[in-house]
Amino acid sequence: MKITIVAPYCSLPSEPHFNRFWHLAELLSQSHDVLLITSNFKHYDKSFRRPEDAEAASQGRLKVMLLNESGYRKNVSLDRVKSHHVFVKEFGQWLERRQPGSQDVVFSAYPLIATNILLGKHKARLGYKLIIDVQDVWPESFSSVMPFLKKIPHNLLPFASRANQAYRYADGLVAVSQTYLDRAKEANPNVPSEVVYIGADFPKLDAAPAKDFGNDKTRFFYLGTLSYSYDVETVCKGVRQLLDAGENVELHIMGGGPELEKLKQYANDAIKFYGYIPYSEMMSVAKGCDIAVNPIHSYAMQSITNKLSDYMALQKPILNSQVNDEVAEVLTLLPHADYTSGNVGSFLRAAKEILRRKDDPVQSEEIIRRFKRDVAYQKIVALIEKLGAK
Repeated sequence: MKITIVAPYCSLPSEPHFNRFWHLAELLSQSHDVLLITSNFKHYDKSFRRPEDAEAASQGRLKVMLLNESGYRKNVSLDRVKSHHVFVKEFGQWLERRQPGSQDVVFSAYPLIATNILLGKHKARLGYKLIIDVQDVWPESFSSVMPFLKKIPHNLLPFASRANQAYRYADGLVAVSQTYLDRAKEANPNVPSEVVYIGADFPKLDAAPAKDFGNDKTRFFYLGTLSYSYDVETVCKGVRQLLDAGENVELHIMGGGPELEKLKQYANDAIKFYGYIPYSEMMSVAKGCDIAVNPIHSYAMQSITNKLSDYMALQKPILNSQVNDEVAEVLTLLPHADYTSGNVGSFLRAAKEILRRKDDPVQSEEIIRRFKRDVAYQKIVALIEKLGAK
């Protein structure tokens, strides 16, 4: 079978960030010919890949192709809109050159909206089945930048009709959470679908040695992006107050983003910023810590995120401010305590509760079933093979 994966934000093996599309491409290439199309621009550190990076990543039945972007410095900016436009234009030109039968199945990340609409318009001529993998709900996720949008019915938001158009083109739907799948199925309810969490690489996690910090402090940790959706500032303020109250604690923050420089004002001997570090190193630090923090603003639209998948795989207690029914259900699998984002007093109460309950039982077998990629991603492989055989 000839399978194309379209993933503008995919990370390649030499890069520090996991991406589900690379893992899926490797799985599929064991039995099929796979072309992975991604960008020459790396979203996470705003740098450009070289053509030889695609050659180095290609292996056996898996080929990598880079399409150009113009790049941008800020995630919310006109330059980002322009950069995406360049990528979409190149992608459209590539599709125009394709011949019927050159692909059996296209598995495409959402967003971008425009790439999925292009794929929908070309699929009858080229004869492939289109599976859309919903990574984020856009335009709904604009509420992380403009919280008042959460009060507006999503079908009245700008670009909602284009989002619905993209979803309707799909012959199959996959999503990283039930919340996101439900949104896509409003527009396209009758196609086969699967919820497959982003999950975690359990073998890599198991291979990472827990960092020995050499003392008995209780260590909170955060993994991931430092941006508008994440209320890491409240965590920093709360940990400072715990320190002032005599608690023997630390906070370890791994990741970067537009809020990093602002947050560094809270750095001290007990609040440490690592920036972006390789996944194995990040897991070693996390394994040496005690309690994960999931500090998502109440108005943000995120559901089961990358970081939450890693937290679940680590099976550490979680201090959580995310307001989402699906997340609340998942968190019942291990010790957790909830607080209100933006409220330092609420954070302090929840932190003291989780310090008391951090040794409560963990439902390890159920966490493995839902979050171990080699297990969970077989559902995606099965859907691709089923649709491709028709």
